[in-house]
Amino acid sequence: MGAVVAFAMSIDPICAQSPSFAQRIYQDKADCQFCHGPDGDGRGDPRSPGKAPDLHKTALTREQLIEVIACGRPATEMPHFDKYAYEDKSCYGLSAAEVGKNMPPDPHSTPLTRREIEAVADHILAAFVGK
Repeated sequence: MGAVVAFAMSIDPICAQSPSFAQRIYQDKADCQFCHGPDGDGRGDPRSPGKAPDLHKTALTREQLIEVIACGRPATEMPHFDKYAYEDKSCYGLSAAEVGKNMPPDPHSTPLTRREIEAVADHILAAFVGK
């Protein structure tokens, strides 16, 4: 029994809750499914701003996904979920002044914490990429 308790305590609590926690953020809080679709295939709501990329086909790494979710994509409809994006040069090495009129929009839902952004990236990698 001691080994089981030691093993259970060694599991990162964030990772242990990630699937349901991250899925709820993807589907509800960030509402990623509005554009990317519930299955991540880019078939979002017809009222979404445009066809979003098929997440099954992305070649982005975890770090790149985190940056895209946090910073959005300049000159596209992909919003930035970090409410402090572009206050410094942590997003693509650009400031708000440098991005100018190409600033990614604010999310239509709500900003996310760093932990939530990382969880969504992990969910995309686990649930969609390459599947």
